[in-house]
Amino acid sequence: MNFSELGVSDNILQRLEENSITEPTEVQKKSIPEIFEGKDLLVESETGSGKTLAFSLPIIEEASGDNVQALILSPTRELAKQIAAEIEMASNVDVVTIYGGVDYKPQIEGAKTANIVAGTPGRVLDLLQKGKIDVSGLEFFVLDEADRMLDMGFQDELESIISFLPQYRQNLLFGATIPHGLKKMCDKYDIDPEIIRIKKSENTRNLEDKYVNAKRDEKVSMLYSLLKQRKRDLSIVFCQTKNTTRWLAEKLRKNGIDAQDLNGDMSQHQRENVVERFENSGESSDSSRSSESRDSSSGEIKVIVATDVAARGLDIDDITHVFNYDVPDTADTYTHRIGRAGRQGREGEAITLLEQNDHQKFRKIKRDLDIPRMDKEKIEMKDVQL
Repeated sequence: MNFSELGVSDNILQRLEENSITEPTEVQKKSIPEIFEGKDLLVESETGSGKTLAFSLPIIEEASGDNVQALILSPTRELAKQIAAEIEMASNVDVVTIYGGVDYKPQIEGAKTANIVAGTPGRVLDLLQKGKIDVSGLEFFVLDEADRMLDMGFQDELESIISFLPQYRQNLLFGATIPHGLKKMCDKYDIDPEIIRIKKSENTRNLEDKYVNAKRDEKVSMLYSLLKQRKRDLSIVFCQTKNTTRWLAEKLRKNGIDAQDLNGDMSQHQRENVVERFENSGESSDSSRSSESRDSSSGEIKVIVATDVAARGLDIDDITHVFNYDVPDTADTYTHRIGRAGRQGREGEAITLLEQNDHQKFRKIKRDLDIPRMDKEKIEMKDVQL
């Protein structure tokens, strides 16, 4: 099945082909026809499986005039901007991004003529309460990474936003998982969605995930060795705390890895700068020299050391490796972490460093997941400067 058979118009097909998008992914094949039929959807599909185009292509087909017809909410401004960029890639539809930390005025002016608003819950709610976004003609309400938004505590904001929306609208809820809280919210607001679940094997990801046992005092050396021994492009290292991200990024830089921390203590400008440099570093290494030999101040960042909150919304195809320096608390968080690598058919690898006291937590994570153990002896451990 191709995009034309899904009902996508010729002008959009041309835009997609110009960007080398020719075959729909599984989530697009299953979601787009249902959206065209006007159904509410609750879709479970992993990060990197093509969810953005799955919900945005039918919205683009319907967009016209100069009023807001679709409201798309995401947990982070980075993801909101990426959603807007994909919509602009596929169409000439007027889309505005709305998020906090920047001037209100351009967003308010943009919302006056935009067909689509892509934003974060806090700022969108703020402008709705101020009467600056007219949603009286809204046809589509989309939650992207809906499960993450609930995890991040946005439920109150989401429910307040819903109170401003027209009763008759199409609701499209997408996430890597479908938590119980999301189903409860659907019940509360009389949303009766068609449920679509995309199996892991049906996605475009080509990811190998594994774990390796590690003693606490050898974890930095093990991570450094894994980073050095692999042919990789961009990598994310996940930590549980902001302090650990700063400490670990500094240790990696000290040993020649161009790493940068990303956490909630940084200003939005700092975070955006790090993400931009990280994304621009994808596939930019000169084969005649080692990118690891330069300090991150040169502009290139090949490794981000991040907390879960800070990394949410990162949607970068050139990420080939994910390392869990600290074990995540839940299977859902694990799924979101490793979903950052191996996108668009590229090979990816995710490795969890497991301390002795992490085993009980990790057993719960791999209860429904087949995660093999990596032979520690195959890692050529290198000395590091601490």
